[in-house]
Amino acid sequence: MSAGRLGSHLRVSDGPGRGRQDHRMAPLFLVRLIAVAMAIRFMVMVAIWTTVFILASPHQEVSAPFTAGGAPCPEDWVYYGHMCYYFSKERKDWHQSRAACLSQNSSLLRVHSRERQDFLRLIKSYHWLGLVRIPGSESWRWDDGSTLQPHQLTVLDMQNGTCSVYSASFKAYSESCLASNNFICMREMA
Repeated sequence: MSAGRLGSHLRVSDGPGRGRQDHRMAPLFLVRLIAVAMAIRFMVMVAIWTTVFILASPHQEVSAPFTAGGAPCPEDWVYYGHMCYYFSKERKDWHQSRAACLSQNSSLLRVHSRERQDFLRLIKSYHWLGLVRIPGSESWRWDDGSTLQPHQLTVLDMQNGTCSVYSASFKAYSESCLASNNFICMREMA
């Protein structure tokens, strides 16, 4: 066999072998490409959500926006958004709950704005609010005398009650003031 024929023979035999090798490497290359794309997408999403979280809470303390107890609030109270909140462990009727809050220089929970009190979405059980029905009407007012605004909370009339309980996701339900529920007290940061 001459060198020219040997060279052409090698090229022919190298061709199919190399083709098979390229064929085996193609799925591996595709898997690596997909993994890199997914990693980049993940990092972009983390950056976006971090930015959203930082921009969504401009009024929060940077070091500790949500703390239990601590410097600004009494023991067993939660600090969030320049307010202190107390989540009762005991169940009382609305009047007893209001009196318990007043005895601690606070009031029953009032929802001023969804953005300022976003952590309330985490509540999963019923708690008394400082919200009562105005006698002889379908309107509601806070126990400080201010009227409920539509952007604050949605009240669903369930039992034609004159008091209300906070449920979750900025929804409240009417309830008899004599029913027993947990309650939330709130006050300005000390």
